[in-house]
Amino acid sequence: MTLPMTGWWLAVAIGGVLAIATGPARAMEGTRAADACPKDWEAASGPLPGGAQSTQPADFGAIAEACPASDLTLRLRGALLDDSPAPGFFGDILTDVMVRARRRIGAQGWLSLAVDLFNYRYVDDAGLASNGPSFGPPTIGYYLGLPATPGTAVAIYGRALLPLDTARGPGIEAGLEIGGSGRARVSRRWAFDGGLSLSGPADFVAGQAHARLEPAALAEAWVSPRPALALFVGGALRVEVAPSSRLLTAVPRAGLRAALRRSLWLAFLAEAPVAGTDRTNLIASLFLGWSP
Repeated sequence: MTLPMTGWWLAVAIGGVLAIATGPARAMEGTRAADACPKDWEAASGPLPGGAQSTQPADFGAIAEACPASDLTLRLRGALLDDSPAPGFFGDILTDVMVRARRRIGAQGWLSLAVDLFNYRYVDDAGLASNGPSFGPPTIGYYLGLPATPGTAVAIYGRALLPLDTARGPGIEAGLEIGGSGRARVSRRWAFDGGLSLSGPADFVAGQAHARLEPAALAEAWVSPRPALALFVGGALRVEVAPSSRLLTAVPRAGLRAALRRSLWLAFLAEAPVAGTDRTNLIASLFLGWSP
């Protein structure tokens, strides 16, 4: 993938998201949330934060929700990399537990704080095994809802990856991310989520900084057989445009979300990368959330 091709792709994708937001602007209370954003007892609410922990720690790089909310989410994520057919056997199993809190600020904004509380990685490289638990890194973000047409919701956001990760010995990693997300509800059963982001993670080792620019895009469709149960299918794409130009991952994703009693919800997300430099075979995430 060349840099000019990536630029064209990013321009077209940004144009699509902006097209959603450029309808007649009305007062926020009248246009947003009532049609596009789900109620507490409705399950079709996303997108769910996924990706591999090595490239998307906590919720960094994950396309954010377009609807404001206050909630608390616990995620158990597991990833498998099996490269046993290669001449030098390599295998990687990674599990992590993330907690994320979102707090609504007024009618249009909200904050988020997320952290990988526990990471455990087991690597078997030609019989040489290594493993060990770690903590971090955390992220903090601010999100702002924009005026939208009836039946749609649009938000922009900024997120920071904080340099607190016990798995990194001699160096640290930090980063910034900006993005936009949109949601359209076309009927009581069908809804569509999507968004774009541009993240800039940087590794600081021995006094030197190694930064990257990574645009990403996501799109998915939700169907609700009944309000308390929703299924979704979609895909995500992540590329690197600097310092080199390459496809990082193209990953189909699917799952379900169920609204439970007492404002609780449960969700499952499965991802299977099919192209790119990320050789992960399968990523599975289980979510338990509370939306007061």
